[in-house]
Amino acid sequence: MSLTKRTYTDILGNTLVSTGSVTGATTKLTMVFTANNTLWGVQSTINVYVDGTKVTCTWTTNKTETWMGTTYKTKLTSQQLTINKPFFNLKLVNATSGSEIYNDEFSFYEIEKTPTAATTSGGVMDGSTKSKVVFTTSGTDATYAATFTLGSYSGTATSTTKTLEYAIPIAWCNALPNAATGQANVTCQVKYGGSVYSSFTVKLTVSVPASVVPTVTSITLADKTNTLVPSAWNMFIQHKSGVRVSAVTTAGAYSSTIKTIKLQVGSQSISQNYSASSLPQIDVITQSGSLTCTVTVTDSRGRTASKTATVTFVPYAAPKFTNCVSERCLSNGEIDNDGTYFKSTTAVSFSTCNGNNTITLTVKYKKTDAVVYGSETTITPGVNTCGNDDLDTEFSYDVMYSVTDQFCTVTFTDYISTAIYLMHFLHGGKGVAFGQKATTENYLDCAFKALFRDDVYFLTGNGVQVNIRDIITIGAQTLTSFGNGLFLCAQDGHIVAQVPSIGTGTPTSLTNGQFLYANNGNIGSKTIGLADTTDGVIKAGDTVASGSTWAFGSLMTSSKEIYLSVPLGKMITASSATVVSGTMTIRTVGGYAYDKASASGGTYSGLDITDFSPSVTIVKSSGNVRIKVTNSNKWVNSSGTALTNNTPVTAAVNLSFRFS
Repeated sequence: MSLTKRTYTDILGNTLVSTGSVTGATTKLTMVFTANNTLWGVQSTINVYVDGTKVTCTWTTNKTETWMGTTYKTKLTSQQLTINKPFFNLKLVNATSGSEIYNDEFSFYEIEKTPTAATTSGGVMDGSTKSKVVFTTSGTDATYAATFTLGSYSGTATSTTKTLEYAIPIAWCNALPNAATGQANVTCQVKYGGSVYSSFTVKLTVSVPASVVPTVTSITLADKTNTLVPSAWNMFIQHKSGVRVSAVTTAGAYSSTIKTIKLQVGSQSISQNYSASSLPQIDVITQSGSLTCTVTVTDSRGRTASKTATVTFVPYAAPKFTNCVSERCLSNGEIDNDGTYFKSTTAVSFSTCNGNNTITLTVKYKKTDAVVYGSETTITPGVNTCGNDDLDTEFSYDVMYSVTDQFCTVTFTDYISTAIYLMHFLHGGKGVAFGQKATTENYLDCAFKALFRDDVYFLTGNGVQVNIRDIITIGAQTLTSFGNGLFLCAQDGHIVAQVPSIGTGTPTSLTNGQFLYANNGNIGSKTIGLADTTDGVIKAGDTVASGSTWAFGSLMTSSKEIYLSVPLGKMITASSATVVSGTMTIRTVGGYAYDKASASGGTYSGLDITDFSPSVTIVKSSGNVRIKVTNSNKWVNSSGTALTNNTPVTAAVNLSFRFS
């Protein structure tokens, strides 16, 4: 409420009492000036200035006083002035002396209570939520205005009270495309009589409403690019299909843009930056059944939107053999140990993929020592008689089965032994076999499991008779010396390893079924790991001579290759070996001899051979090397007669091997 009287007293004690009123922008003003003493009085009149412009004002003298012959007017009353302003600068000047009596902002409005600050709240830009501006004041006669500005958007609200409200339109969200909140400027104005008296600016935190999110109108899902699943199947297959977003209709909201896109299928997902030309793809789906597929987009404000579909994945697993047996038989399929055919009994499980997937089952075979399999034959799961009357009873055969479906091929390798004999004597030689044909001279060859109910003895290298019972102790570790620097180690009823000793010393258990021996002259009493030993082990970098010894073997592979097993008497840790020098004499059961002068050159006596480059295979645990000497033609005896396959041979060898 506006005032009707204002009183002003200066530092000299003079007073100015202003009375009147203000209505809108019109001020009615009457002033009474009273001097504190005669000397501060006015001799003539008082000039009045409004906003620096002199206005006509008649003053009535109410009291005079004389000092030193001069009369002073000590109280004057002005006429009532009508000033068409709600507030203004009022200045009163002594017309005689020119001194100021009063100079200040004047209004009957309570301009001294004009606010200089305001608080803001709200800020949700949804067109309905009211944001508030509260001016900090105790005055009641001003009016207020606030102009809200954000980017290129602005809006104004007015109030006759110190609190005003404004609902920010939702379109203003366009001004914050990359954020969910921001700062708007609020220009506050204080008005008296319709004129702006003062203004200042405050901040308002504005926010994009939660309802402003991007949209996903539609999605199109398809199998991965270059899928293995035939298009005619019109289905998704577990482990073989993927899922890709082939099309998506999406958009931001109020100027936001789509930044990322995520595809989730069941428990698998992939996220990437959004590009309409490169949409996400999961290459392989590992689950089956009805899977929920969700496409989620995220815009520049971090807001998300999703659309979901359901895709059914048909279960798939690679085919597998549940039964696969190959047995010698006659042409009619009857099992026979001397059969030259084989009976194939197979069972295969596979995924039908709702009747779309089929399988093809094939079989092929070769002699065990051959490199290349024969031709492939298609069979059906179940019982089939295979072969072409060509399975020699003296040879074993490898059989390979292959099952192929739409997506992969799975193989299984079986084995067909030589003809089975309870007991067989080597023809023309000294050898006997149990459970198969005898093929090696001077050997007792047993293809059956052996059960000995009484003691079994053998002689060690130094002629000591050893009882097997003394070697193997069930549930414990034992050692038995062979007298040649080697010891046999047994653990839990199994022969574990043949371990070398280092000189002579006390055996130390490594608790892994192996023992080491410390040589007082080499490593003292220290126990070392087996891999660190150098004595008694053939390792990479060693060159080892066999010495003059006998090797045993036979002819294989169409009588063009001789396989011989050469004992070296030490455990081998190297990976490979080659023959570097030496000689050997090979004898058949008929006594025919073949000589090689040296490994690097020379001639053979009565031997049709063009190359001496034996290939070497290492048998680490036994300390043997198996050498293969290949002839370009069939081996013949000294009279030129070709030798037959599987002919037993012995060889006097004196070779040097280099290990790596």
